[in-house]
Amino acid sequence: MVLDSGSALNVAFSADLRRLQLVSGEIYIETAKDNAGWQRPFVVDTQDGRILALGTRFSVSQQADRSEVTVFADSVEIQPAHANSPKQRLHAGQNAQFAADRIEPIQPSKLDKPAWTQGVIVADDIPLSEFLLQLNRYRQGYVTCAPEIADMRIIGSFPLKDTDKILASLATNLPVKLSNPLPYWV
Repeated sequence: MVLDSGSALNVAFSADLRRLQLVSGEIYIETAKDNAGWQRPFVVDTQDGRILALGTRFSVSQQADRSEVTVFADSVEIQPAHANSPKQRLHAGQNAQFAADRIEPIQPSKLDKPAWTQGVIVADDIPLSEFLLQLNRYRQGYVTCAPEIADMRIIGSFPLKDTDKILASLATNLPVKLSNPLPYWV
């Protein structure tokens, strides 16, 4: 298991269950057979429901209004928190967002691992405001943008080893201007 920056979780392994509760952020998990010799399911609980690992590599992220699962190998089963919501199985190369009462349509995923595990933020046509929220997790201080440009779309891969270079790149390639009093404002 690898935790992304700004992530928090609770771990509870018992004789019957291997359970992680993702409180915030994102985790990447590679499951394996239970070394204890028991047949204990491996689950990740979020505020929106439960993900059951079915021998797999996957990531789970907790956002304010939803959870997201991406499967990199084998499969998982999503069960939203509301009892009457149907389960959904995801296979390698698939991604889905879900809330306590529903699972959004399955989307394809081409990643081998989450980009952050490889030191990169990947922006795939996301608003500047969302991109900066992600970037804030990897740097000291706080970066935000004026409301007039918050919906500007960002596309690209950005190495996390120098977040100041990422900000400089935004100023070079977009019609934005950095102002330097802490916190940064884009």
